[in-house]
Amino acid sequence: MGSIKYAGFHEPLSAYGPGGARVRPDRISAYPFAASLLVADAVILLVSGLAPVLLYENIDSESYARYIQAIIVTPFIQVLSSQAVKANAAKRIFDLQWSLQRGVASVLLTFAMLMVIGVATKTTVEYSRVWFFSWVILSVSLMVAARILLLAWVGAKLANGACLQRALIVSCGDSFATGRQLALETARWIRPVGAINVSDLDSTPDLAPYLKQLSPDVVILCIPLSQIETALRKFKALSQHAVEVLVLPQAALDLRKAIRLRRIGDQTLLQIAEPPLTDWDITVKRIEDVVVASLALVLLSPLMLLTALAIRLDSRGPVLFRQTRAGFNGQTIELWKFRSMYVEASDPHASRQTSKRDPRVTRVGRFIRRTSIDELPQLWNVLEGKMSVVGPRPHALATSAEGKALDALVEEYVSRHRVKPGITGWAQVNGARGELRSREQVKRRVDYDLHYIENWSLLFDFKIILMTAVRMWHDPRAY
Repeated sequence: MGSIKYAGFHEPLSAYGPGGARVRPDRISAYPFAASLLVADAVILLVSGLAPVLLYENIDSESYARYIQAIIVTPFIQVLSSQAVKANAAKRIFDLQWSLQRGVASVLLTFAMLMVIGVATKTTVEYSRVWFFSWVILSVSLMVAARILLLAWVGAKLANGACLQRALIVSCGDSFATGRQLALETARWIRPVGAINVSDLDSTPDLAPYLKQLSPDVVILCIPLSQIETALRKFKALSQHAVEVLVLPQAALDLRKAIRLRRIGDQTLLQIAEPPLTDWDITVKRIEDVVVASLALVLLSPLMLLTALAIRLDSRGPVLFRQTRAGFNGQTIELWKFRSMYVEASDPHASRQTSKRDPRVTRVGRFIRRTSIDELPQLWNVLEGKMSVVGPRPHALATSAEGKALDALVEEYVSRHRVKPGITGWAQVNGARGELRSREQVKRRVDYDLHYIENWSLLFDFKIILMTAVRMWHDPRAY
C-alpha cells in the first residue's frame, strides 16, 4: 500500500499521514507580491514626479498646484497600463526578464497616455519638458531597481526554504521523484508537503483526505505517462478541488491533451488542469461579493425585518434555518435561510426534496420561497467568504435523484465545487431550479454551472444578478 511522507528542503523525509500534524511551509504568494509591485510602481511615480518639481526653483504656486494634479492622477493611469500589458500577471511575476520588460512597458505606456491627454486638452505648454522627461527617466530607473531588489529578496527566501507553491507528489513505480530532488530541479519554487509513493496505481489511496488536510496548491503526478488517463479516472478527488495538476513527463505523450507546458526553474512539467479562477479574478470576484452583499443588506434590511416578523407571527419556531451543504473544494458550509417550513416538519438533512404544494411549507414560507426571499440571509455567508453572490447553487448533502446521490448520477457534478457556491447562478436564471427528479435535470443544471465556471467574467456576474432581480418576483419553478 502507499505511504505519505513529508519532504522538506533541509529535513529528512519523515512519516506523515491524514491523522498527523499539518505541515505549512513558508509560502511566498505570487498574488500579494504582484499587488505589492503595483503599489510600489504607484509610489515610484509619485516620488519621481514630485522630486523634480521641488528641485525646480522657478515655479509659482499656481503652476505648482497644476504639477501636483498631474502627478496625483498618474498612478491611476498606471493601473490601467499595467493591466493592458499584463505587467502584474502572477504566473510570470517572478521571471526577472519578463517582469522588467512588462514593468518598463507599463511605465512608458503611462507617460504616453499622459502625453495624449495633454495634447487633447492643449495643456502640454503649461508643463516643463525638462521636468517631464526627468520624471520619465527617474521613474523607469527606480522601477527597474525596485524589481531587481524585490526579486533578489524572493530568491534569497527561496534559497532558505520558502516556496511559491505547496505540492502533493503522487508517484508510481520507478517514476518516484523525491521532494528534495524536485525542489532543487524547480529552483526551489515548489515545496512538497506530502509524497505518496506506490508500486502500482491499484495501490494508490484516496487522495481526498490528503487534499483536505495538506491544502496543496499543486498536485504533481510522477507516474508512467501511459497510465495518465487511468490515473485521472482513479483520482476523482482532483476534479472537485481548485488545485493545479501537473505531470512530470517521463516519456512521449500526446501534448494536445495538455493545457500547456510549465517551466519551473530547470524543470519542465505538463499542466493538465488549473484552478478556474486565478490571479486577479479571485480578488475582483471577492470585491464584487463584498460590495454587492453589503449594498444588498443595507437596501433590503427593511424587507428582511418584515420577513422575520411575518415568520414569527405565522408559526412558532426560530426565524432562521441553518443547513449543512457542500461548498468550495468539497468542504461543508453552514448555509442560512429564512425558515419556510413548520418546525416539526423541518428537514435539516434534506432527505426529502421540497415539492410543489409541499404540506411542510408554511403560508409565509410559500411566498418567500416563490420570491426567493428565503435566500437573503445567505448574504451573511457571502460576507464571511463561504459563498459568492453568483455561483453554482449548493445542494444539501443528502440530495438525490432516481435514488442515487447527485455525484454518482452525473460524473461532472463534483466539478461544481471548484468555485464558491452562490446565492444565484446561471442555472437558476435559465430555469434549472426546483426539485430534481431525473438524471437529465441534474445534467442540465451541471452543464449550466460548468458553462458559468469556464466563462466567468465580472460582466457575466452582473448579467446574472440583473436576471435574478427580474425573475425574483415570478418564477414558476420556485416553490
